[in-house]
Amino acid sequence: MIKKSDYPRYIQMLKRRPEFSGFTPDEFNQLEQQMRIKEYPKGQLLFDQADTRSRFYFVISGLLRSERIDETGDFSFYSFIAENKGFPYRGLFHDHEYAYAVNTMTPAVVASFPMAEFENLLTRNSEMMKRVVVEMGQIINENEDQLQQMVTSSASDRVRNALKILGRKLGNQLAGDRWFVPYAITLIELAKMAGTTRETASQVVQRLEADGQIIYEHKHFTIFIK
Repeated sequence: MIKKSDYPRYIQMLKRRPEFSGFTPDEFNQLEQQMRIKEYPKGQLLFDQADTRSRFYFVISGLLRSERIDETGDFSFYSFIAENKGFPYRGLFHDHEYAYAVNTMTPAVVASFPMAEFENLLTRNSEMMKRVVVEMGQIINENEDQLQQMVTSSASDRVRNALKILGRKLGNQLAGDRWFVPYAITLIELAKMAGTTRETASQVVQRLEADGQIIYEHKHFTIFIK
């Protein structure tokens, strides 16, 4: 549980983040008065797809997973939200429901604010509105790239591409072309992201390890990306 006495240090950190640093002191104070900061255990649902879109969130620490299922229930889009990222940007000023579900993949600390207040402040601050538009553009680019790499009939290729996405999106670059993903990623999670079975994901990981293209130890990936 996050104590109110701990809020000031989180507030100072948030003020330095691009998602909030452009607000005036008075504007940020309006958010601060309605801010919640919560600790979530691994596997906790923050909100489900189609829940009322009531709050804007910011990941202070931990890793979250978003998943959107289409109307048929046959297709899902699976992505990750790392620390120091805000969400959801999709549906700003328009949607009344969340477009996807979000769960924690690790223990996490997350700040949240009333969505209506966040949107109201954006309409009054052109600099912050510009930053949000840029962020939304980056998210669209990442999602399009992911979709393009996942639209292949080869499950093995989807697993390989999923690993590259994990490395680029979540990884920390080490020496050379090595990227270390600092979060535990199970083979089941990798399989879900690639739209295949755990068995297939495991086989591909074993082959890539044998070829020296990845290292998988204690559920952590080191990925070689040229």
